[in-house]
Amino acid sequence: MTISSNLLDFLNPLKRGDPAAYISFWRHLFETILEGFWPRVIAAMALTFAFWFGVYRRRFVLGAFFFAISFMFAYLGSILKAAFWWVP
Repeated sequence: MTISSNLLDFLNPLKRGDPAAYISFWRHLFETILEGFWPRVIAAMALTFAFWFGVYRRRFVLGAFFFAISFMFAYLGSILKAAFWWVP
């Protein structure tokens, strides 16, 4: 086994716990927190901050961080629903 294989095994949450509990945790998170009005507001604010810090203030790392937050709130809920459509 290589070092990268060991690292990936360590980072894989499905190796350490129950896959059903892992999926239910993410489903609950996206059904309660990451869906509706507030995620849209947070995503819009994060996108604004991404452009503010990334372009105007020229702090690219902070801009990329806020862009990642915006992406998470905007798209990750839909991707999770599509990936785990069979789970009730």
